[in-house]
Amino acid sequence: MRLHPKPLDEANAFVAVPSVGAALALLKRLRAAVGPGLSAFEIMLPQAYEGVTGFLGMPRPLAAQAPFYVLAEVQSFRDDQAIERFSASLMEGLEEGVAEDAVVSQSPREFQSLWTMRDSCADYVRTRDHIIGGDVSVPLHRIEAFLGASQAAVRRIDPETEFLVFGHLGDGNLHYVIATPKARDAMETVYRMVAESGGSIAAEHGIGIDKKPWLHLSRSAAEIGTMRRLKAALDPKGILNRGRIFDGA
Repeated sequence: MRLHPKPLDEANAFVAVPSVGAALALLKRLRAAVGPGLSAFEIMLPQAYEGVTGFLGMPRPLAAQAPFYVLAEVQSFRDDQAIERFSASLMEGLEEGVAEDAVVSQSPREFQSLWTMRDSCADYVRTRDHIIGGDVSVPLHRIEAFLGASQAAVRRIDPETEFLVFGHLGDGNLHYVIATPKARDAMETVYRMVAESGGSIAAEHGIGIDKKPWLHLSRSAAEIGTMRRLKAALDPKGILNRGRIFDGA
């Protein structure tokens, strides 16, 4: 485990962007400007953004309405003007149209407020009915096509589906949360499209119990067989995390 020093300074920005492609262009721009100082790059769809701000009873950071929103964070570990370069790069993004509006934190309070909004998304979606969520990953260059195609496919199952998607765009990790009475059918469609996109149905949170029926979408028969043999070798009595990943194990 490698530890990093506490940053000398940090800031974040909440940005309205016109498309996933624009968000990825902004990600590339910020990485070029501040390198490893770019410590977070989160995405939120409008229903997640509007829902969580209402849930928290907080004013929206941006008045502009956009198809997607990004929360980006920069950390500075030495006197390298990383925050200034971060802000300048955002301004260039606004001028070039990869961003439509942006607000940059000017105090620790504003910095924390933006993170509270993002971190409360999970709490907000738990208050909704007919919710199901998938923690998935998709290669960055395929995320835009995947989001468009998967939303269209799910709407064919239930035209009234709400998409409360948020996640770690910089890592290609999406918390694909939807609200629909046809949740299981819709999520199975999403998982199949994740696999077709070269992604994984499990990103941060693993397979556990809920995703067992779809494990084959992300792992070949040979890989699953190897996993079973490792499980049997390390846990011959099947008493560790019983029922996780494999039935009867």
